[in-house]
Amino acid sequence: MPDFLSLLVFCAWFAGGFVSGVSGIGGALVAVPVAAMFIPMHEVIPLSCLLNVVMDGCIACMHFRHCRVSALWPMLVGSLPGAFAGLFILQIVSGSILQGGVGALLLYYVYWQSTFKVKQTHPESWTRGGAAGFGAGLLGTAISFDGPPIGAYGLYVGWSPRVFLGTLGVFFVLRGTMTCVLQASAGMYTPALLDYAMYGVPATMLGTLCAFPVVKRINVETFRRVLTVVIALAGLVCLGRSLF
Repeated sequence: MPDFLSLLVFCAWFAGGFVSGVSGIGGALVAVPVAAMFIPMHEVIPLSCLLNVVMDGCIACMHFRHCRVSALWPMLVGSLPGAFAGLFILQIVSGSILQGGVGALLLYYVYWQSTFKVKQTHPESWTRGGAAGFGAGLLGTAISFDGPPIGAYGLYVGWSPRVFLGTLGVFFVLRGTMTCVLQASAGMYTPALLDYAMYGVPATMLGTLCAFPVVKRINVETFRRVLTVVIALAGLVCLGRSLF
């Protein structure tokens, strides 16, 4: 019989998979704060990185033919040094500081979502793509939130929604696999974490698959507004728990 923490992981990443399936981003932003209320951050982060690969793999399979392969190279090149920097941070920073960092980034993400406007699109470039990849590698490995830098870059260059989903899905799978290899080599995949993953993997896949028929019947903009409120509350909880 699964215990409470296993059921918590299942429910958190089912919700995360559903959110990613609807909006293409934000699954870990929902799942990590919920799990971090009961599981130490140094276990939640590598668990989230592992499950993110599964989550993004489902999205990449659905939108692979829309991926801009040429845009992947600068992002992947930039993400490699970012991943090493993120691993260093994860190994030396305490759990309370990590949780506070997660809370601060969640609140910044909400602010960015409400204020970031693209007045005109720009051509793709190795410099900006590499910088976005570095940010994704650092944040993805340190706290498992690699979406905001790449999401901002996708909006900056004006990718269409399906190109956005396809390119980000493939990039996140490749970048996330790199992170998993680094974390595994550092001995972070403990037996307890792998037990959680046994529940998180099917939950993530199920949540992502459930989103595809639902997304056709709901107002995505309304859904994203509600999600923004949920993420803001999660950020406040994480920040509060790190301070008290």
